[in-house]
Amino acid sequence: MNAIEQQLAAAEMESARLARDFVDTVDDPAKRRRLADQIRAVGAEISHLRALLPA
Repeated sequence: MNAIEQQLAAAEMESARLARDFVDTVDDPAKRRRLADQIRAVGAEISHLRALLPA
């Protein structure tokens, strides 16, 4: 596994963790907004890393 694949795997795990946290934070709109922003940022990172992988 090369460095990009490792970074991608870590970002995907972080995305899954953030998604679980988002679901668990039903009663705190401010925290949900912060988590949504983090989810979008990690999603952009995942897209970028996938674009770097060889076809």
